[in-house]
Amino acid sequence: MVNTANVTTRPEDRFVAEFERFEALHTNGSSEHFPLLRQKALRQFSATGFPPRKSESWKYTNIGSILRRPYSAPDTGTVRASGLDGLGAYVAVFVNGHFDASQSTLDDLPEDITVASFTDQTQAGRVRAHLARYAAFEHEPFTALNTAFVHDGALVHLPAGIALSRPIHVIHAVTASYAALLQPRTLVISEDGAQAQIVQSTEVHTKMPVLINSVTEIRVGARAQLDHLMLQAGTPSTSNVANVSVYQETESKFYNGSFTFGGEVVRNNISILPDAEHCETLMHGLFVARGTSHVDNNTLMDHAKPNCFSSEYYKGILDEHATGVFNGKVLVRQDAQQTNAYQTNRSIVLTNTAHMYSKPALEIYADDVKCSHGATTGQLDKDGLFYLRARGIRADEARRLMLISFAGDIIEKVPAASLHRVLYREVERLLR
Repeated sequence: MVNTANVTTRPEDRFVAEFERFEALHTNGSSEHFPLLRQKALRQFSATGFPPRKSESWKYTNIGSILRRPYSAPDTGTVRASGLDGLGAYVAVFVNGHFDASQSTLDDLPEDITVASFTDQTQAGRVRAHLARYAAFEHEPFTALNTAFVHDGALVHLPAGIALSRPIHVIHAVTASYAALLQPRTLVISEDGAQAQIVQSTEVHTKMPVLINSVTEIRVGARAQLDHLMLQAGTPSTSNVANVSVYQETESKFYNGSFTFGGEVVRNNISILPDAEHCETLMHGLFVARGTSHVDNNTLMDHAKPNCFSSEYYKGILDEHATGVFNGKVLVRQDAQQTNAYQTNRSIVLTNTAHMYSKPALEIYADDVKCSHGATTGQLDKDGLFYLRARGIRADEARRLMLISFAGDIIEKVPAASLHRVLYREVERLLR
């Protein structure tokens, strides 16, 4: 007789068991477009496992504690999404991963533009053609796990030459009465010459522990211009792993803005590949962390072709016992001559118990390039505080004004001006 008391169970095994329960629930009697893809992703996840702490890109982020919880994929829930006031966007709402048409406002969307669910049978061919094409899961276990569970998701298709005047806002809302595993999937396809702004936000409507493992795939067609913004406002029991993979074609312009306001453990993986000449890429990020929140921004700017430009600028504000990580890499391949790439990370640490780890990196194999990187971490400028105090401003108000100004450097660069007020409001909420 085997003594099972000493047999240890890997965290991966619990997620595989949950996959089997989820698979039985969602494939019985349904028409699935990608069962083979899910099985392949599950095998890859089982073989690779979660990243170990000794992994270089995960050395400052310990995910062991959040993976030991008994998560279950939530059933279809009912909750009213809050949305973002004043954005004036076309809105697509997904509750616990399922499209909620009753809360979505897509009726006046221009006819040629598609914002739909993966389960929309008219979009099956488009989803099959692009899903898992830009977010490879062979070496990304969280992407493999998300792909194994993919059933529904948000599809945004922008036809060639379209110029959309209002943003498209995709909301992923979460509600559960138990520890929940949510795995949103978003696929954005921008054809040649299209212009649009996509906003993704996550809303957590529960105090229970939640692990959100999201994957977003984006294709930016030739001469297209796409702005993509991610807003995360988590609770102290919300952990979030967000994987964003972007593929750019000739002369395309892409902006990514990542804004994180709280959460237990947050990891943002952003990988961008300009795979043609004369592409422009901007990556901006801002996070505010308090309590014991841990926020890790891990970026890869992969310059594969010549004559491209990229600029990366991340800022963080850490208070109390919070921890921040910036692990940014600019890779310039041998054929990517005439590349201009810049990377900057600046952070403010407000207490002696908060920590910031910054590791900007350049890996260059071409000899005709202009590249630079830098990082600074420090406290609020004492001279600046004294200047404001000398003019009759209270100490707490002076501190708040300086921090808002620090964050505003990133907020004011957001192309969607209607989002500025929303972002300032979130920063002020956390700084009170």
